[in-house]
Amino acid sequence: MKKIVSVTSALMLFAALITFPDTVTASTEQGLKMCAGLIIPSLFPFFVATKLISELGLAQWLGCAFTPLSRRLFNVSGSGGTAFIIGITAGYPMGAAYIASLRQNGEISKNEAERLLIFCNNSGPSFIIGAAGVGVFGSSITGLFLYAVHILAAVLGGIMLAPNSAKRSAEPQAVRSSVGFVAAFTNAVKASVSACLSICGFIVAFSVLTGILEKLGAFAAAAKLLSSVFGMQLLWSNALFCGIFELGNGIGAMNGLSASPVNLALAAFILGWGGVSVHFQTLSVLGGTDIKTARYIIGRFVIALMGSAIALLGAAVLF
Repeated sequence: MKKIVSVTSALMLFAALITFPDTVTASTEQGLKMCAGLIIPSLFPFFVATKLISELGLAQWLGCAFTPLSRRLFNVSGSGGTAFIIGITAGYPMGAAYIASLRQNGEISKNEAERLLIFCNNSGPSFIIGAAGVGVFGSSITGLFLYAVHILAAVLGGIMLAPNSAKRSAEPQAVRSSVGFVAAFTNAVKASVSACLSICGFIVAFSVLTGILEKLGAFAAAAKLLSSVFGMQLLWSNALFCGIFELGNGIGAMNGLSASPVNLALAAFILGWGGVSVHFQTLSVLGGTDIKTARYIIGRFVIALMGSAIALLGAAVLF
């Protein structure tokens, strides 16, 4: 049955590519422009930096520095605390990429890696403040509010997932890396190029898929149904469905909505969920590890709901 569904879906996609060539071309160009103008410039330097940290053994030193805080908040090793800092500053999917490096080097356990992945893979401040705050709502203050909500939801998610004190995560071993800077830098650049190409591939693929679904009227029909059943604005419902698939399209679809508590709650949900496209990007950077993602998908949905609730209550009080 699964095989039949997979083959049928592939044939339907192929038929859509032939039927809507203009849409496919435009969506591909849009995805490539996003990669060239936003994704590669913002992610590639962070990929190189985080890979260097791992290659040179600096993660162990940083792990020792973050141990007291990460123990008290999340009951994870110091390396886990470093992963959280990288996740909330570098954006999707840098948190996942750093966790994958830690796991490949044996600095964290499989269980800790899967737990960290849930609350350490987050959207970055540049996208939240710039695209969501200024781009959609025309206010950097609103963007800072959404970023604070995003961090708080991730922290609460990490605290909820913390095991009891009897099950403590192992600390990283203080072993110095024997790799020189030149070799480490070369490896970091090669790995970063591969990771960025993989991520851009998923972005373009989902841009095309979203363009086809919009052309077929799937998003419009679903948004209209949701609006008629729950009385939501059509623009609001359309942004929700777009955001479920792709983060950038979801936030972009919110243009025209005011900074009301309900709309900010929607933005917080989309930012917290990340979109199916981001989840596939996460899978790509986890390749070669034994990290499973079942808990990650469920956990991101829960954190997105918490962020939405926090934004709704916080906006009602502050705005």
